[in-house]
Amino acid sequence: MRHTFRALLSAAVAALSATTVLAGLPATPAQAATYDSLPLSAWSYTDRAQPTTPSPNPAGDFLIGSSEEHTGRAYFTFDLTPLKGQVLHRVTFYTSERTVNDCSRVAPIEVWRTRKVTETTTWQNPPKELELLAERSYGKGVICPGAYLGIDMIPAIQAAFARGEKKLTIEVRINATAEGDTGVGRTMTQAKMSYAANHAPRVSELKLKYPDAGCGKPEKHPTAGNWMRVQATVTDADPNDHPQIVYAYWPVNRPDQRKESSSPSLGLSGVEDGTVVAWTAQGRDYDDAGPWGRTCYFTVDTVAPATSPVVSSKKYPSEDYPGTGGPGVPGTFVFDAAGDVDTVGFDWTLMDNSLLQSVTPNHPGGRAKVTITPATWGPGRLKVAARDAAGNRGPWVEYRYQVRNTAPFAEIEMNGVGLTSHITLTSQAADVTAFGYTVDGGPETRVPAVDRQGKGDLVFTSTGYKTVLSRAYAGNRMIGSNSVQLYVTDAPKVTSAEFDWPSDPVEGVAGSFTFTPRTTGVVSYLYDFGDGVQHSIDAGPDGTAVPAWTPPKSGYITITVYSVDGSGNRSLPARKSFSVISARPTVNVNAIGAHVGDPISVMVWSYRPNAVGIVYSFDGGPQQTIDGSQAYFDVVATHPGDSVLTVWAKLDDGTLSPPAEEIIHLDDAPKVTAQGPFGAEAVFGRPVSFTFTAIQAGATTFRYTVGSVYDGAEHLQRTVPVGPDGTATISYDVPDGWGDGTVDVASLAADGTVSDTGAFSVPARNPNVEVFNPWPADLPPGDAMGGPGIPGQFGFFAWDLNEVTTKFLWSVDDGPVQEVLYDPWSWETVASYTPDRAGDHTLHVQREFTDGSRSPLVAVPFRVGNEVAPA
Repeated sequence: MRHTFRALLSAAVAALSATTVLAGLPATPAQAATYDSLPLSAWSYTDRAQPTTPSPNPAGDFLIGSSEEHTGRAYFTFDLTPLKGQVLHRVTFYTSERTVNDCSRVAPIEVWRTRKVTETTTWQNPPKELELLAERSYGKGVICPGAYLGIDMIPAIQAAFARGEKKLTIEVRINATAEGDTGVGRTMTQAKMSYAANHAPRVSELKLKYPDAGCGKPEKHPTAGNWMRVQATVTDADPNDHPQIVYAYWPVNRPDQRKESSSPSLGLSGVEDGTVVAWTAQGRDYDDAGPWGRTCYFTVDTVAPATSPVVSSKKYPSEDYPGTGGPGVPGTFVFDAAGDVDTVGFDWTLMDNSLLQSVTPNHPGGRAKVTITPATWGPGRLKVAARDAAGNRGPWVEYRYQVRNTAPFAEIEMNGVGLTSHITLTSQAADVTAFGYTVDGGPETRVPAVDRQGKGDLVFTSTGYKTVLSRAYAGNRMIGSNSVQLYVTDAPKVTSAEFDWPSDPVEGVAGSFTFTPRTTGVVSYLYDFGDGVQHSIDAGPDGTAVPAWTPPKSGYITITVYSVDGSGNRSLPARKSFSVISARPTVNVNAIGAHVGDPISVMVWSYRPNAVGIVYSFDGGPQQTIDGSQAYFDVVATHPGDSVLTVWAKLDDGTLSPPAEEIIHLDDAPKVTAQGPFGAEAVFGRPVSFTFTAIQAGATTFRYTVGSVYDGAEHLQRTVPVGPDGTATISYDVPDGWGDGTVDVASLAADGTVSDTGAFSVPARNPNVEVFNPWPADLPPGDAMGGPGIPGQFGFFAWDLNEVTTKFLWSVDDGPVQEVLYDPWSWETVASYTPDRAGDHTLHVQREFTDGSRSPLVAVPFRVGNEVAPA
C-alpha cells in the first residue's frame, strides 16, 4: 500500500462493509488504503444530431441533455481488475459540471449500468441500459456551474464480481422526460472512478512450533505444555503493510472462553491438564483483518517427566584430576531415560553459555548419544533434562568431568610467503610421542616429540589469515589438539639497533635499518618516513638491504617499507613507528602576569640518554650550569620587551647540545597590586586600594579606569601623576553584590608616548551575615511558631570571610545589643532567645572582624505564635 492511516480492524473479513460517498461532496477516506483510479478501457459520447456516427474514446468534456443543436449521452467502461481480491473501502464514480445552460432550472440526472461500449456505439446503437444506479437533481444550488457528481460504486462492483465480470460500463444522461429541454442541458468533465482498497493479509502454515508438531485435527493432535509456542506465516499483497498475526484459542468444550493474543506463546494459565484446545490465526494490517486460518488442536499436558536422566561417558567418566581425553578429543555421552516412556527427548547444554540443544532417544524411555569435543582442558560441566512430547522439561541433572591437559602449544616463526617458516610444538602430556600440524585443512605433517617438544617447517603460499591445527599423539592415538590463527604477510621485516625499542634515537644522530624479505625474488626496497619522499635501495644477494638514516627532526616517526621483486610487484607495506628525541632541551616558561623585576619560573628537561646537566644564559648573561637532565630556576627581566633565554643540554663527554631559545616578552604596562581590608582581596561595600608601579621609562602619568566587569556601567577614564618613587595609589569603593574590582591602566611619558595597557582584577568577598530563623515571618498568625516564654535559637553563619570573623552582634526590636563569639568549628553560631510576647518582631544582626570593623546590619523579620509555655 502507498498511503496508510490507522483503521479499526474488523473481526472477520466477511463483516467488512463498504463506505458510501455522499453525492456532491468530495470523498475523504476514513480508512487507509491504496488510493488510485481505475483505468478507462473505452468510452463514447453519443449525439442525436449525429445518430449514426460513432465517437470512440473522444477527448474533452461531454454533453448530457440538449443544447440548441445537440442532445448527448456519455458511456464509460472501466477495468475492474485492480480491485479483484481487495477489500473495498471507497469506490467513487465522479464528474463535475463545466457549463450549465440555465442554473435556475433543475436537471434530473441519471447514472445507469449498461452493456459495454464498442467502437460502433452511436445514438441509434447505444449500449443497453441494465440498471439505474443513481438519480440526482442539479441546478438550483450554491454551486452552479461546477457541481460535483459522485456516486458510491461499491455495491455495483461487488455485484459485477459476483457475476464474474471484469469490466463495468456507466452511462450518464438526463432523464428521458427532460432530455430534449435545452434549459437543463449541461457539459460535464470526463468521468473517472477513484478507489481506496486494501489487500487483507492471509495466514498459512499453522503449526505448533514448540513442541515441534503439526496443526492437528480433532481426532488426532499433539500435546503441548506451558512452554508451548504456535506458529503461522502471514502474507500481504500490498508492499510495506507490515502485517501482524493475532492468535485465537479456546477450550473445545468451552468456546465462550475464546481469547486472542498477539504472542505465539498462548497463555494456558488456568487451563486444566488434559483439556483439548483449539486455536487459529488471523493476519491484520493497519486497515483490515484477513480471514481466520484453519483450526488446529492440541491437548494440554503440563506434567513433566518424573524420572531424571542418567548421564555417563566412557571417554570422560570422572571429574577427578588430571582427567581423561584432551582438548580436541571427542567423547560420547549417553543420556538414559531409565525406561520412563514419558521421555521422548533430552535437552542439554555445556553450561559454558552454549546454546540449548536437543536430542531424541532411540525410543520413548530409551537412550540417546551425543558427541562432545572439549575445546580446552580442565573441568567440564554438562546439564541434561528429560522432555516429554508436550515440551515439558523435567529437573536438570548436572554431569561433571575433567579434561586432561594434553593439547599442544604452538609457537610459529612466520617468515613470509614462499619462504620457510618454523613451528615449535610442546605438550604437558608425558606420553606424547609425536606432533602433527596442518595449515587451513591441508595435509598433516608429523614430527617426533623429544622431551615433549617437536619442531617442524611450514611454507605459506599466500598472504592472509591462516589457521594452523596442531595435534599431540601417543603412538597413533590423538590425545589433544589446538588451533591457532596467524596473519601471514609478505611485508618485509624491519629491524634497527638504533631505532628499535629500547634504544633512544636522537635527532641528528645517524643510524640504520635492516630490511629482510618475507617473499621470494626480492631485488629492491621502497621506503619513506612519512614526509612524502620515497627512497629506493637495491637488495643484496641474500635479499636484505641496510639503508643508513639520520633523523632530521624529533617527534613520532613512522617508516613504511615495501619489497619489490624482479617484475616490479610490491609486497604489502611494513610499518615501524618510533620516537626520536630532540637534540635540544625542552623549555617551559611561565611568564603569565610577570613584569619587569618579577621572578619568572623556568622548567627545562632533556630526554637525551647522555644528558648530565642543563646550561642556560639569560639576556646575554653568563652561562649557568645545573646538574641533572632536568632543572627548575627563575630568571628576572630588567627591561620591557624581548629577552632571550638560551638553554643547552650538557652531555656526558662535556660537550653541549644544540641550543634551544625561548623569547620572553614583557610589556611595559604598569604593575598593579591591590590592598583590601584583610589582604590583597576586596570586600563588598569597603574601599580597596590599587598601587601602580611604572615600567615605562620616563613615565609621568597613569591613565586608568576602575570598576566591575559585571556592573554593565561605563567606567570613566581618570589620571594620576607618577610619584617620585615611580608609583601612585588610588582607592575604589567596591559596590555591594559585585564579584570583582578591575583596573585597566597604562602610563604616559612626557612626550605623550603611551605604554601597553594592563588589566588587573581583584576578587571581592562577601561580608554579609546569613540567619537561620526558627520563627518564620511568612506564616499566618494562627500558624506562627512558638510562643511567649518558649525559648528558641537563631543560627548565624556566613559564606565568606569566616577566617577574619570574631563575633556576631545581635538585638531584637529595640532591645539591647548582645554578643556571641564566632564558633569556627560549627556550621552556624547559635544565639539563644526567649520571646516575651507573641506577634511580629525584627532581629538585627551583624558580625565584627579582626580589624574591629563590622559588616552591614541585617534586619530579619520573624513572627512568634501563641503557644503556651509549659508550667
